[in-house]
Amino acid sequence: MRNARLPPCQGLTPHPRVAELVERAQAVVAPLVNRVIGTAATDFVRAESPSGESALGNLIADAQRAALGTDFAFMNPGGIRADLAAGPVTYGQLFTIQPFGNSLVRMELTGQQIYDLLNQQWANQPFPRILKTSGLTYIWDSNRPIGDRIVDVSRNGVPIDRLATYTVTVNSFLAAGGDNFTVLLEGRTRMGGPLDLDALIAYIQALPQPFSASVEGRIVRLN
Repeated sequence: MRNARLPPCQGLTPHPRVAELVERAQAVVAPLVNRVIGTAATDFVRAESPSGESALGNLIADAQRAALGTDFAFMNPGGIRADLAAGPVTYGQLFTIQPFGNSLVRMELTGQQIYDLLNQQWANQPFPRILKTSGLTYIWDSNRPIGDRIVDVSRNGVPIDRLATYTVTVNSFLAAGGDNFTVLLEGRTRMGGPLDLDALIAYIQALPQPFSASVEGRIVRLN
């Protein structure tokens, strides 16, 4: 949906009636697709730092935490489908980044469950799936065994209490245990929220323009 007009397929001749219907549909949705939501001060990319953090991931996780007012938020990297270029940001661009129509889910997890969740980034995974975070920072060590790689999790510089309860926002895919993050199936006091795309749009609109995001040390890798 990045462009209002789709390129023709090589080697194919569209049926005139079908082509007409497509043109009419594209004309109808063009005002929505091309609607400007905000202005990005710089390029926001999915590419991860050596620790696993990304600027675009931080922006999305912050939007989700703000939408439900929770202590923390976690975003799966596979749910971020495109980069965001500097300049005017349209609805179509944001839809391309988050096209799945997942809703947000608020739940409660203990500090220990948050440690367990973060350790699942390597456990039973075909490759590391480093969650994008908001509201917390953590340190991990690749020299430690899978299942025990998280060294420390902190909130505002203070280690979280493994026995305390915290509110967390994730998307509905993760809340259902997607990408083998099964700890989230244990989340209590669940409450549904808006679509992830709507949360991102509202968050960007509320930011001072042009808005920015960066890799800021939310995730630290020791080895």
